[in-house]
Amino acid sequence: DASRVRDASSLRGGSSAAAMRITLLRRAYFAAPAGGRFPEFIPRERFNFDGHPHWFQGHMSAGKTKIQKKLADVDVLIEVRDARAPFSSAQTDITFEIGERVQRLVLLNKADLVTPNVGMAARNLIEEAGTPCLLTTASENKNLIKIKHFALDHVRAKFPRTLGVMLMVIGLPNVGKSTVINGLKRIAFSTSRHQGKESKLVRGVKRTEAKAFGEPGVTRQVSFFQLSNMPRLYCYDTPGISLAKKKNDPERNTKLALLKTMPDHFAGEMYLADYLLYRLNREQVFDYIDELELPGPTDDVRYLTSHVAAVLAHRKKAQIYETKVVVGAKFFLELWRTGKLGKLCLDHIPSAGEMQRLRLLKMQTEPPGPWGPPCYPEAPLGLELDRG
Repeated sequence: DASRVRDASSLRGGSSAAAMRITLLRRAYFAAPAGGRFPEFIPRERFNFDGHPHWFQGHMSAGKTKIQKKLADVDVLIEVRDARAPFSSAQTDITFEIGERVQRLVLLNKADLVTPNVGMAARNLIEEAGTPCLLTTASENKNLIKIKHFALDHVRAKFPRTLGVMLMVIGLPNVGKSTVINGLKRIAFSTSRHQGKESKLVRGVKRTEAKAFGEPGVTRQVSFFQLSNMPRLYCYDTPGISLAKKKNDPERNTKLALLKTMPDHFAGEMYLADYLLYRLNREQVFDYIDELELPGPTDDVRYLTSHVAAVLAHRKKAQIYETKVVVGAKFFLELWRTGKLGKLCLDHIPSAGEMQRLRLLKMQTEPPGPWGPPCYPEAPLGLELDRG
């Protein structure tokens, strides 16, 4: 608890006997590691979802209306998702209404935060379901040039002589929509510099960039940007719009809160830290042990966050009177969000066999009703089997 962490911090640099006592006290909170890495550690089998975090602001409703009005002008609809939740972070509230009216492209952004195998598997599933998909890391401009190639190679522009190709970027809050647009502009200006003074690639194009601060809710208006001049490429940046609240799916809401699609206090920092710890332990991603200098894995989120808060205070050489567990929780969350606690995908990625069985079930299942099942077998959110 907090008092024992204070004891540990205050006695740093003391006698060897005191140090040994501290070590024994800390290890009492953890499962003892044995062969392998921690084969004797048994993580929690389930998480108690006692919260339904949700965030929906007035500007999101207005933004959704504007998006629907502008869609008539759009050639390519780019849906940005977080690769750490490739299905849960799908903006299904908008895409389900659009159907086949607009050419779609899905971006699994922040792909550097999942393993290549997981990213490729998720991309393949989405493409097999009928929607083109790219893995991107917009903060590093990785694979963004393929968006331009896709738009020019696969789309017949509605206004080729006047406007050229019109893009629109949509998605949940804080998935990287504005960063994608800024990356496309930077690539165009960089290419133009290499082409020399005669280049017409960005002639007349303003360097104005979309606001991108890594926080949800920064973009509140539908904005219009020119990306390049030759070829003519334009793009709408849109506000992140949260999904409608589903009371029967608190885990999806918790995943989205963990990805910071809403301010942390809407879910609670300790609640999110506890869920993250549960998922890291369940998937045996134990990088947090080394990063936080712990003796072994733990399921006690209060001990972990107290330890982190004490370490932070010790680094600042501050006298510890009380450990602020919320400070430790925030730091723990930020470490994972920036990729320092290992690569973890929050969604289950179905295998090819699982998808085949799901398709067969959908074809063979009786319609829902009083004598049939309560509902059809469901594919993961964002995986639209009916399109494949």
